[in-house]
Amino acid sequence: MQKALVCSVCGYVHLKENAPEKCPVCGASSEAFGLKDDALKTKDDIVTVGESHKKHLPLVVKNVMKCCNDAAGECQQIMVKVGELVHPMTPEHYITNIMFYADKEYVGGIALTPELKPAGAIFLDVKNRKISVIAQCNIHGNWLTELE
Repeated sequence: MQKALVCSVCGYVHLKENAPEKCPVCGASSEAFGLKDDALKTKDDIVTVGESHKKHLPLVVKNVMKCCNDAAGECQQIMVKVGELVHPMTPEHYITNIMFYADKEYVGGIALTPELKPAGAIFLDVKNRKISVIAQCNIHGNWLTELE
């Protein structure tokens, strides 16, 4: 498990060392952030979390394509499906959010409800940047996948 700063108001996970001035999701001040030792689970935690990763770890696919607004540029479509096995989406147990980062900088997110599928996509103009995706489960916490 990895340490990370977490917003106590909305649950946003900050991947950089110092808390932001304000939360990019809910606007809470930097005082709302606390360091959690077990904030993130990754593929390296498979031994300690058993089979849970098969329903929680984000599966990420990155496609490069022409940008809509710039004929000469490229953007990336980041597609995410949460879990190798289907994650439950019930009011009691579901994926609440999928958060997207480029070089550890938050670039957007998708809020989910139990009626939705645990999947989503975002288009980014982020060539040559490390992509990180966090899936938040209301019971089993935050699961991180990173792509170079």
